[in-house]
This record gives sequence, C-alpha cells and structure tokens, in this order.
Amino acid sequence: MLFLTLRQHGSSRWRLVMRHCRYTTASCPASSAAPLQPDRPIGYVSLVDQQVAYDKGLDIQTFLVNRRHQINREGDNNTGDPEDIIVFLQHPHTYTAGRRIRGKTELEQEQRLRRLGADYFETMRGGQITYHGPGQLVAYPILDIRDYQINVRCYVSRLEKTIIDCCKQFGVEANTTENTGVWVGQDQKIAALGVHLQRYVSSHGVALNCNVDLDWYKHIVPCGLADKKVTSLSEQLDRVITPSDTLPALRQSFERLFQVPLQPINPDGQLASEIKSIIAGGK
Repeated sequence: MLFLTLRQHGSSRWRLVMRHCRYTTASCPASSAAPLQPDRPIGYVSLVDQQVAYDKGLDIQTFLVNRRHQINREGDNNTGDPEDIIVFLQHPHTYTAGRRIRGKTELEQEQRLRRLGADYFETMRGGQITYHGPGQLVAYPILDIRDYQINVRCYVSRLEKTIIDCCKQFGVEANTTENTGVWVGQDQKIAALGVHLQRYVSSHGVALNCNVDLDWYKHIVPCGLADKKVTSLSEQLDRVITPSDTLPALRQSFERLFQVPLQPINPDGQLASEIKSIIAGGK
C-alpha cells in the first residue's frame, strides 16, 4: 500500500513523500478523532460538467496548495472561502505515471499511448500507471491533515472509507485489499488512490469510476496489477451512473467521514476567479 518519509529539499524545506508498501488501517477507524474546528466547513469546487486538462488540474492543485501554505504562514484567510478545498472534476483521456515508475516509462509506451488520443504525464503522486478520463469522478482534496487530528496513514484510510461509503449509497459493496485503492471483492478495482503531501497539505486524491469506458484500461497494466480487473459503478449496477449523478453522494461521504460540512465556494469570489483563470490558461 502506501507509506511516507520526510525528504529534505534545500537547506530547510522538508517534503512528505508517499511510496507503496502494505499496511493495516485497523488502527484508523472512520471516526478516530474529531476535527479541531468541527464547525469550519471544507469548500468545494465542482467542475464535473466539463473536462479539465490534466495539466490544468495540476496547476489548480499547485495554486491551492500554495494558498493553504500561505494561510498557515500568515494565519489569515481573507478570501471569504474556506481554508481547505476539494476540487471535483473529470479529465479528458489521460494516462499518468506515479513516482514508483517516474522516469522509467519507455518512450515507446508513452508514444503508443499518445497515439490513442490520450495525454500522458508523470506525476508526484504515489503509485504506478493509471488512466483518467470522461466518466470518472476525480476528487482532489487540498487540506492540512493536522486540522483533522489524523496522521498520513489514517488520512489515506479516511479517503478509502469515503469512497466505500459513497459506493454503498448506490448499493455497491466495496472494500480495501492489500493493494492500493478501493475494490469490489478482491479482483475488481473501482477507484484509484494516489496522494502527495507537502508540509502536511495534501494534493492528488481519488478517482472513482462511474461510467468510464473501461476499454481504455486495456492499453496498460493498471497500477502494475496484471491479474486484476477494473470496474465501475455503471458496470456493477448495469445502468448508467455519471459523475454528476455520483457527486452528491460523494460530497455526503466526505462530510460523514471528515465530520465537517462541505460548502460550495463563492462562484463570484476571488478563489473561483483564480481557478477559472488557470483553466483558461491565464495562470
């Protein structure tokens, strides 16, 4: 599964680095601790009605992580929006490689995947190669895990439980296994998970298959697990469940598992304007 180490960058900067290994989350129950400020909401941005290019998604996360660090340094949030933000979106066809194989992907494979009409990126998240695309609901939580009184291992467990809770609302029984992510049974992966933390502020997150075209996974070995399959809510239920259908349930699951309300950011505020500018290419 996943573990983290502290790695020094420069003379005084340290970064939390997450890698793959196996671990148990038995010591991380769903309600292991209450947030320090239970009445303070998490803001969210819904971009699920459009396809946000993966590099723009990275830029949005970088902007929000820097914003959160600035709030931590200055102790002041004058934007009117919550300090912690979750971004919900869909990506166009994209293959991404995590740190485990970063810099090791053969050029021939990258070119082959691009010829399919997909983008390709190497990222700082944990994990190996995976796919993102239309019909997949992606959630990028940008939050300081210290405010929820959980360590990194329990944060990962909390994300897994959030997806499991969301699936349960649709009547799909999901679970964790010795492998990263959320599964139906032992062999069908329904959600991918990859996390990066810098000075306790999270980025990347989870990707839940709703009505994604599963054929796109046939061009790779998802997460390096050749003997496993990929599934979706739509496949499990034999009816179409879109990211827009799923978003309300996923928001409720975040509220339940993180024990704070979620509220949309002000669509006319500074934060929304900055995010729109990033998507438009102005940042």
